[in-house]
Amino acid sequence: MVSAVRSARTQSERSASMQRRLLDATVAALYDKGYGATTTLEVQQRAGVSRGALLHHFASRADLMVAAVEHLTRVRIAEVLAVAQAAPPRSKRVEWAVGVLWSTFEGPLFTASLELWLAARNDEELLAVLRPQERILGQAIRSMAGDLFGPQARESEGFDEAVALLIDAMRGAAARRVLRTESSDARLLALWASFMKERLD
Repeated sequence: MVSAVRSARTQSERSASMQRRLLDATVAALYDKGYGATTTLEVQQRAGVSRGALLHHFASRADLMVAAVEHLTRVRIAEVLAVAQAAPPRSKRVEWAVGVLWSTFEGPLFTASLELWLAARNDEELLAVLRPQERILGQAIRSMAGDLFGPQARESEGFDEAVALLIDAMRGAAARRVLRTESSDARLLALWASFMKERLD
């Protein structure tokens, strides 16, 4: 009986590992090649698996993309939680908090998310899955913002609205990645810090 349970658990673990491998390959393809070029064949080749193995877990590209949305949300939340563990500095906490928050909109995970957002404009099935997952991620980021800025800031009147505006501004700026420069990033960070200071006074 114990052997049978262990065998079933092992099979379940193997299945979960294969799904993770395929979804990681999907996210990498979204980042490297964009949504249009992220085909099942591209994912299969990146993951180094057979066609049958991919179809066993995801019967279609649509199934794969739906699962990728949920997977990407889980991975980005884990990244956000890891960032939130950073110890705040003794001074310039607002500047530090703005910089840490901005870091969650950088890197391949955000870029892959952006590809899905753009694709969802003309894909109702993808949009239906994407909306609730983005709400979950947004809640995690807003919660982290409260920890970053600290309890005194969190209790300020209008803090939630200020953070919501800040996050929207960061999301838009991050979407313009190809047009940005280091100097424009520094200017934005300074403006955002000034905005948050004014709202938290």
